[in-house]
Amino acid sequence: MLLDILIRTFIGYFILLLMLKIMGKREIGQLSLFDLIILLSIADIMIIGIENYEINYWNVFLPILLLTLLQKLIAFIILKSTNLRNIFDGKESIIIFKGKIDLKEMKKLCYNFDDLLAQLRQKDIRSIEEVEYAILENSGKLSVFKYDDNAVFPLPVIVSGKVEKRYLTLLNIDIKWIEKELLKKHLKIKDVNCAFYENNSLRIIS
Repeated sequence: MLLDILIRTFIGYFILLLMLKIMGKREIGQLSLFDLIILLSIADIMIIGIENYEINYWNVFLPILLLTLLQKLIAFIILKSTNLRNIFDGKESIIIFKGKIDLKEMKKLCYNFDDLLAQLRQKDIRSIEEVEYAILENSGKLSVFKYDDNAVFPLPVIVSGKVEKRYLTLLNIDIKWIEKELLKKHLKIKDVNCAFYENNSLRIIS
């Protein structure tokens, strides 16, 4: 019995390691909710297979393989679709824009001032007044840009050939202005992988 459990644990470790390699390299803090659910499900199945040594190991391995393939399939699909990517991975949220705190956004996210101040302290920021932009990433981490760090707006206005309309109002620009800027470089929105607003012009990655 003990030997069987040890063998299953040994095999399970390498199967889990292989599945994680197949799923791709991402830090734990960067896992999306979908990736986290897949990872926890694989771990639970693995534990069941180790503890219940009377279960055929193929009955453990096949569900793990299926979950891994499902994760890869979903990852490929959302790579092609911004809308699906937002559903599965979530979207970042602007907490501070040009030094002004967005209280409505914080309330919508159930993100309070204790959370904000704690994450700012972790980045050695003593006062909110030092912050020009703060963005709560979909991983839950806070990205902070101080006034003396970066003069460029840190969020893209075009991603994967689609306009990020939620940021246009903040920047006081519209789609027509974007199209006009792209026309100067003989480009269309669908041709652009990523574009940032910088000094009244677009910094384009096509």
